Amino acid sequence: MKNNIKFSEEIIQRIKDENDIIDVISDNVSLKNSGSNYTGLCPFHNEKTPSFSVSREKQIFKCFGCGEAGNVFSFVMKYHNYSFVEAVNFLADRANIDILPNNNTKSFERTNDKLYKINVDAARFYFNNLYKNKEALEYFQNRGISSNTMRKFGLGYAPDGWKNTLNYMKSKGHSELDLLNIGLIVKGKNDSIYDRFRERIIFPIFDYSGKVIGFGGRVLNDSKPKYLNSPETKLFKKGTNLYGLNFVLKDKGNEKTIIIVEGYMDCIALHQFGFNNVVASLGTALTEKQAKLLRKHFEKVVISYDADLAGKNATQRGLEVLAKEGFDLRILEVPEGKDPDEFIRNNGKLAFKQLIDNSLPMIEYRIKKAGEGIDYKDNRKVIQYISKISEIIQNLNPVEKNIYTKKIAEETGIKEQSIYDLIKQDNKDYKVDSQNMHNQQGFGQKLYLEPAHLKAARNLIKLSIENNDIYSYIKNKIEIEDFTLEEHKQLFQIILESEHNHKNLNNYIDLRCTNIELAKEWANIQQMEFEENINISLDDVEVIQGFIKEVKKYKLEESKRTIMREIKILEKKGAYKEVLGLVKDLNEMQNKLTDFNRLKGGN
Repeated sequence: MKNNIKFSEEIIQRIKDENDIIDVISDNVSLKNSGSNYTGLCPFHNEKTPSFSVSREKQIFKCFGCGEAGNVFSFVMKYHNYSFVEAVNFLADRANIDILPNNNTKSFERTNDKLYKINVDAARFYFNNLYKNKEALEYFQNRGISSNTMRKFGLGYAPDGWKNTLNYMKSKGHSELDLLNIGLIVKGKNDSIYDRFRERIIFPIFDYSGKVIGFGGRVLNDSKPKYLNSPETKLFKKGTNLYGLNFVLKDKGNEKTIIIVEGYMDCIALHQFGFNNVVASLGTALTEKQAKLLRKHFEKVVISYDADLAGKNATQRGLEVLAKEGFDLRILEVPEGKDPDEFIRNNGKLAFKQLIDNSLPMIEYRIKKAGEGIDYKDNRKVIQYISKISEIIQNLNPVEKNIYTKKIAEETGIKEQSIYDLIKQDNKDYKVDSQNMHNQQGFGQKLYLEPAHLKAARNLIKLSIENNDIYSYIKNKIEIEDFTLEEHKQLFQIILESEHNHKNLNNYIDLRCTNIELAKEWANIQQMEFEENINISLDDVEVIQGFIKEVKKYKLEESKRTIMREIKILEKKGAYKEVLGLVKDLNEMQNKLTDFNRLKGGN
């Protein structure tokens, strides 16, 4: 099957990344947080009890009432009755992404490839220079950073001088215009051109897929500014990426918790000590886009910013942004005003693990901060404190509110009822949401049973994606035409074409599901869970053979039913000669089925 995508994969992926499915569907459907997913009334059939479920992590929707399913593109196609091209344009407009006239994305893709190549060459230049400068190398060594970690993060050094980077990059065949556009050089007065980064240690900045999109530089002396980042370019957009996320996603596994720190060195040091779920916010306040990017992959956030005033303010702003995305939030406070880098170097991995375990939920953190410096003997201060607390807990559910009210009453000596009265005064319109919503922890509950052959086919496709050895086994045991459902044939063809040569096979398939039915079946496969008796390895070959047998058996039975229908039609027409020929075919088909059932795994 030829890939008929009209837009480049890069454009499609960017549009998908910047249109979170929860936000897109929420434009048209009222969704409620329900466990790890969101639920609402299905827009595609009439219902009174919500059976429509949306997964932020998998970026798919599924109705367990009518069976509709898909991704963000197919939702827009189905809801607005759009073609795939119209859906792409709609979502691009929604995210303020420019699609080139006449869909001339090949030129766009070549330009971006060239810019990525420039950044890679610059990163190699800086990395090689690190080992030529004793002071820069000792900066990292004195902070306990190993050679392996330096290599992993591509740490480097921009040498002193005005045109070292410029001259090197020109020797690699890059033009001054491209170097200006990517932000590696700067145009000054009288049209003079010089290096942006000079006499600074360099931190390459990667996007979530591992491509170099920019650089951060830190001085080794008291020069200003202390930190300098690449300017906004076609590749580097401030507030959309998180430092270290590419490494986190690579080693993520089933990890659902992410730790957010403030600086490059905090992130690097924690990774070196084995905390592989740490990112840094690139020295800026957390943005909504960064929070949405994290919410696709994680459920819990531990935020650990510096203990100075700027760090505390950044923590508060970050909490507000993260809370809107429904994270389970924790705040980690490093003792004695230290930053995570300094603390873990001085105290070790176990001590920092203890800080993570003792991190405070957001409500407890806010209550703690409200009570700092309060003299409980000063009635006026206590009243002010209670007023602050009432604002913090007024919208909690009754159980949580009761717990915190008791705790505050014990601390302050004020009666619980007085605290409740203040809460009611501050929020007269407070109501407990009692809407009857499903509270399932998984991705919904099926309201219908699936045929065994359909379930087997989905398992084979999912197994082919999950494990390369299983894929090699399956592709030698089954043909595309053995699948009954057209969408399964197409999906298996896409997997065969990929030959597992893509970092993210799920994304590779996702970008090729350009019609509603294909996207729907792909979503069904993504959301399904393997049965408990399936290990994703060839050790479970009998289970895999069972799936293959079920698919092939159904195909033979379907062929048999087709012949029988044709015989009935011909008998009515009196075409007995043709009937005899088909009876012969029917007997052969029955013999195949009989022989097939004797064989293990349908082989």
